[in-house]
Amino acid sequence: MDRGERTLLLVKGLVVTAILGLSLLLGFKQQASEEKVLTYTTHWVGNTFEGAGPNGYGRWVQNFVDEIEVTFDGAVITASLWDEAGRCTGIYKDGDVNADLLKQYQGRGGHKAWGWGTASQAVAVEGNFIFIANTANELLRFRWNPKNIHQYAYIDQTNIGGDEKDNAVAMSARSGLLYIVRKSGEVQVRRTHDLSLVRTFKIEGAQDIAVAHDGTLWVVVGNRIERYSGEGKKLVGTVAGVEKPVAIAIGNDKEQLIVCDDGTRQQVLFYDISNPKRPKLVRAFGENGGLRSGVPGEVKPLKFFALRGAGTDGQGNIYVAMGLTMGETVIRKFAPTGKLVWEVTCLAFVDCFDVLEVEPGKFEIYGQAEIIGFDPTKPPGKSWWLKAITRDHVRYPDDPRNKELWGGALVRVLRGRRVLFTTPQMGGGFRIFVFEPPPSQIARFAGEITLPNVELWARNVDSKGDIWFSDGSKIVRYRFKGFDAKGNPVYDLDNPETWRAPEPFTQIMRLKYIPETDTLYIGGYTPEVQPPSWGLMGGVLARYDDWAKGNRKARYAILMPRDDDNLFPKEFDVAGDYIFAVMVKTTKGIPAMVHVYRADTGEKVGVMFPGQEVGGNSGWIDMVHGIHALKTSSGDYLVVVEEDWRGKNLVYHWRPKAR
Repeated sequence: MDRGERTLLLVKGLVVTAILGLSLLLGFKQQASEEKVLTYTTHWVGNTFEGAGPNGYGRWVQNFVDEIEVTFDGAVITASLWDEAGRCTGIYKDGDVNADLLKQYQGRGGHKAWGWGTASQAVAVEGNFIFIANTANELLRFRWNPKNIHQYAYIDQTNIGGDEKDNAVAMSARSGLLYIVRKSGEVQVRRTHDLSLVRTFKIEGAQDIAVAHDGTLWVVVGNRIERYSGEGKKLVGTVAGVEKPVAIAIGNDKEQLIVCDDGTRQQVLFYDISNPKRPKLVRAFGENGGLRSGVPGEVKPLKFFALRGAGTDGQGNIYVAMGLTMGETVIRKFAPTGKLVWEVTCLAFVDCFDVLEVEPGKFEIYGQAEIIGFDPTKPPGKSWWLKAITRDHVRYPDDPRNKELWGGALVRVLRGRRVLFTTPQMGGGFRIFVFEPPPSQIARFAGEITLPNVELWARNVDSKGDIWFSDGSKIVRYRFKGFDAKGNPVYDLDNPETWRAPEPFTQIMRLKYIPETDTLYIGGYTPEVQPPSWGLMGGVLARYDDWAKGNRKARYAILMPRDDDNLFPKEFDVAGDYIFAVMVKTTKGIPAMVHVYRADTGEKVGVMFPGQEVGGNSGWIDMVHGIHALKTSSGDYLVVVEEDWRGKNLVYHWRPKAR
C-alpha cells in the first residue's frame, strides 16, 4: 500500500488503525467528548488521611519530618524543608492533624520559603506560641490554641540575618528565651515576646539543642551530647556512648533528657539529669535493634527506624517520629507503659507503588522501601496497613535508597523469589534489590542496569524478569538468566536482543511486553503525531502480536487523548484484558484521569478518576511509571496511580461487567 494511503477500521465508535494519519486524528476528535465513567471504588494507600480539601486546607500527613516538638498537653509540632502540598509545619494531636495549614502573612502571598513561608528544619513552642526559623532566614511567630489544633494566627517575624545559606537547623524555647542553632554553629538567643536579639555565641558542630528547666543547654555535637550555660560556656556534664544521636528533647513529665539513637540499637534513650554533671541512663525505649529485631523489616509498634525526634507530654506519654527520606513520615504516640495509642503515616512522595497478589484475595503493595497490606473488601481508608520496611540503613549504609529517591517500584516473583526494581522519576534505568532469606522482609541492593549515555524513557520488566529498554529508535531486551551463588539476578548484558522501532513509530517512549502471549505494546510518536512536551508516553499506542516470532505489523494503533494542557498521557499499563493510560494534568477540570481500553481491540471502555473518597483530589502524574495495574484471581482489577500532591497512591478497584 502506498505510504500516503490510510486504512481505517471503525470499532464501536472508536477509530483504530494500523497506519496513522490525518484521517485518524479527525475521526478521534469527533469522539473525544464521549466518555463513559466506569463503576469503581477509589481507595488510597500510604497516608493516614484522604487528602480532601482545596489548596492549603485539608488533612494529610506531610512528606517528611526534620524535627519535632512535643507540648505538655500532647501535641506534636513538626518542621520540614518540603511537603508537596505545603504542610512543612504540621500539628498532630489525638491522631488528627491541623486542617488549615500554618501560613506566613495568613497566606496572602510574598513568601520566600516553600509551604507558605514555613519550610524549615527548626521549630520551637512555648505556651501558645509556635516559632519557625524558615529557609529564608526569617523567624516567624504564630499564636495557636493548644486545646484546638485547627486554630492559629500568624503574628509577626524578624530576620535572623547573616549568610543566606546559614539556615537554622535546631531551635528550643523556655522561660521566655528562644535558642536558635544555625549550620555554622552560631547560636542566637532571642526573647520570645518580641523576637529581639539578646546575645550570640558559637558551638562548633552543633546539630540539635534542648533547654533544661534550670536554663542550661544540652547540645548534640557529633556523637556526644554536651552541656552549656545559657551564655555558651561549656559545663561539666556529657552524655557519651550514644552511637548516633540525631535529636534530643527535655521531657514534659520528669524533665529527663530524651535522646534518639539512630545507630544500631534504634532506640529512644531517657537520662536522669537531676545531677546534670553525671547524666544517668534510666530507660531505653523500643526494641533493641529496631527493624532488625524479630523478623527483620517487619513493622511493629516498638520496632523503630530512622529516628527523627521524640518527646513526652505532661502525663508521660511518649511520642516518636521516624523517616529517612522524602515520602516517609511515621509519628506514634505510646502510653507510658509502651502501648501504642495512635499512629499517623505518610509513605509516598514521588512514588508509584506496584501490587502483588500473594494468594487468592490477599494483596501486598510494594513501594521503593515499604510493603503495604491491602484488602479491597474493606472501606477506603481502612483497607491498607504498613507491613514492612524493606530498607536497613544501618546494615546497608550504601543502599542508594538511603539518600536518592527512585520511587517507581516494580515487584516480580522470579523462580520463587521476590525481586524489587526501582526507577527514577524521569529518565533512567533500573536499580535491583533482592530480599534476604525468609522470613526477612529486608531487600538489599544488587546492582543497576541501564543503557549508557541515553535519557531512557522506555523501560519495563516483564513477568519473566527480562528487562526491556528503548532509546527511542531501537528496542533492547536483556534476558534474565537466574540467580548467582550470592542470590543476585544474572543478566547477559553483553548479548542483548535488539530490534528496530516498528512502523509507524519514529520515537518509542514506552513499551510493555507480555511474554505469556508474545505481545508487545508500544507508546510513542509518528511522523503525523509529534510530542507536545517531554517525558510523555506518546500520542500513539500500538499492539504487536507474535513479536518475538518476527511479526512487525500492528494489530491496531490508537491515538491517545489529550488533557487540558494538550498533553498526551504520562504512562500506560496492561493487565489481563485491559490497557490503562493515565493523564498528566486535568481533563475538563478532572485530575489524573485514567482511560481504559480493551487490550484485544483497542476499543475505548471508559474512564476512572479520583472519587469523593479522596475529595476528587490528585496532583499531576510526574513519573514515567505513574500507573500499575493487576488483574486479580477473581477477575477484578486493581489500578494503582501515583498521587504526589498529598503523599499517597490511589488504588481503583474495578469489576468489569460481563460482555
